Amino acid sequence: MIPPEIIEEINSTAKIEEVIDEFVNLKRRGVNMIGLCPFHNEKTPSFTVSPSKNLFKCFGCGKGGNAVHFLMEHEQFSYPEALKFLAERYNIKIPEIERTDEQKQADQEKQSLLIINEYAQKFFTKNLFESDEGRTIGLSYFKHRGLLESTIETFKLGYSPKSRDQFTQEAIKNGYNLDKLKSLGLVSQSGYDFYRERVIFPFHNISGKVIGFGGRILKDQAKAPKYLNSPESSIYNKRKTLYGLYQAKSEIRKLNQCILVEGYTDVLSLYQNGIKNVVASSGTSLTIEQVKLIKRFSDNTVVLYDGDQAGQNAALRGLDIFLENNLNVKVVVLPDNSDPDSYIQKVGTESFKQYISDNAKDFILKLAKNIQDTLANDPVNKSIQIKELVKSLSKISDQLKRSLYIKECANILELAENSLIKEVNRGVRNEIGKKTKEINRARPAFKENVEYFNKTIPEDHSQKDEGIQLDSERYQERDIIRALLQHGQKECTHHENISGLEYLRLLIGESFLEFKNKTYLKIISKAFEDHDNGISFSANRFIDHSDKHISSLAVDLLSDPNSYANWEEKGVQLQTQRPIDENHEKDIFQSVMRFFMTYFKEQNLIWKEKISECTDDATRIILLTAYKKFKDEMREHASKLNTVII
Repeated sequence: MIPPEIIEEINSTAKIEEVIDEFVNLKRRGVNMIGLCPFHNEKTPSFTVSPSKNLFKCFGCGKGGNAVHFLMEHEQFSYPEALKFLAERYNIKIPEIERTDEQKQADQEKQSLLIINEYAQKFFTKNLFESDEGRTIGLSYFKHRGLLESTIETFKLGYSPKSRDQFTQEAIKNGYNLDKLKSLGLVSQSGYDFYRERVIFPFHNISGKVIGFGGRILKDQAKAPKYLNSPESSIYNKRKTLYGLYQAKSEIRKLNQCILVEGYTDVLSLYQNGIKNVVASSGTSLTIEQVKLIKRFSDNTVVLYDGDQAGQNAALRGLDIFLENNLNVKVVVLPDNSDPDSYIQKVGTESFKQYISDNAKDFILKLAKNIQDTLANDPVNKSIQIKELVKSLSKISDQLKRSLYIKECANILELAENSLIKEVNRGVRNEIGKKTKEINRARPAFKENVEYFNKTIPEDHSQKDEGIQLDSERYQERDIIRALLQHGQKECTHHENISGLEYLRLLIGESFLEFKNKTYLKIISKAFEDHDNGISFSANRFIDHSDKHISSLAVDLLSDPNSYANWEEKGVQLQTQRPIDENHEKDIFQSVMRFFMTYFKEQNLIWKEKISECTDDATRIILLTAYKKFKDEMREHASKLNTVII
């Protein structure tokens, strides 16, 4: 757990324009910076970075936040990972607290394994480029496959020398533990180099750390496997790994599409030729964990496999996993005897892209057409294959999408739609039955998870969210929260040097308890409570809030699509009042006064209703006298806002 004060130091130290500039080409516009949003396709920049507020906001897709949020969204870091990344960049030490000895040991073990793999990768890459053997054998092989040195360096490819223990001896000499070298599969149990005389393909996790290796043999050896891969460890799980994802993730998100191929060289060749949204399952059967990895970056996948019959079968096997996880999947079958690597080298990038565009077929519809084309005159086998198709249709959870697929498949297969509906409904019931059994088997854990989830749901969001309503009543409350977040930490020099939060509290008193919007009430109450406990106000606490409604609201209120230009620097003197950012005391004052005016208008209606309903003359006179005092107070507030009350 990272202490709150360290989180605050990280958030205040990290310069958002420096962090984002590594991923987005930013240009100065007034006090802000703009660029093309990395989270959606756009031609006109709507992605805005505010150095003064240390926030980013895209006014196209709505994403926004601080440097931590950007890294979580762009790099798919967890919250602690993003904080640690920034802490390392800005040399902020994070103390380890509230961790058990077992947790510390596990983390240290993982870290040591990652360090060893990094050393191994550098050893293999150095051998590839700098040793005679590496250049003659390894580098020649890669160049024969058409790979440029820039691609080789991007993917950190390497070569393991023929010597039985060159790597082992050098690693031990540099202080690396032999048992750990063996556990990572870098050294055999008998103490020899595991990958000797092979070209090396490192596997990276999504943050770019080397977690394992694949080694391809270059000579024909009867008993030697073509590929050797790292064994599973605490840092490497083949079911959760996609080759090339680290290099491809930004492009996948940008294009909102992932291309899935089978082998390492397919990834390398497509990437080198400008198709960078590509990953490989590396010859293993596709797993649910790999599909979920893809879903973190896009809901759309194109499966691209070899053009022979085996390739087609591979393309269609196991794709139900995509449907179960609500991904859209299309299949492209390449021409006979072609794989992605050879085909793109043959036809070039533009023709390859065009082929994908022209031949990408929906998985379900492709399956139905295959059945009709090959088994139209074989009703027995056709019915068997249709039942397999029904299993796939049954896994589509979206009812509307499933209905449309049924209609299309019935047309392709020349079937009555009702008969297909009945079969699919039966399949859906079976799927529900399976899931119910799974839940029942895990009932204790399931119950605990539900209880925990219910405890964490914010009360004010259990029904319709109030935090995003903008009706006239709640707008005044929203504006107070905006003023609090924007100016709470600023100094009010005209009011005994108190903070913006203290000035706002002085003006509003206990009236904030009248807030109708529970989200706004939660924010202002927390700010005042922290102040009472001696904690200085910081908008970052709400930007980083665990309640996503509060976090999103804070970013929206602190982001403004209209920035103020540097008029004074341009020699232009403003004839009107200063901008809000430079006139924060008046902004706080006016936001509170507007809230009171809304409150007074509500009370005014209540007073009028009470007086009109009163039938006793004596009581009516008392009410009218009190109402006159109320109207005087209301006019006093109105005069401060230059508003006329009729």
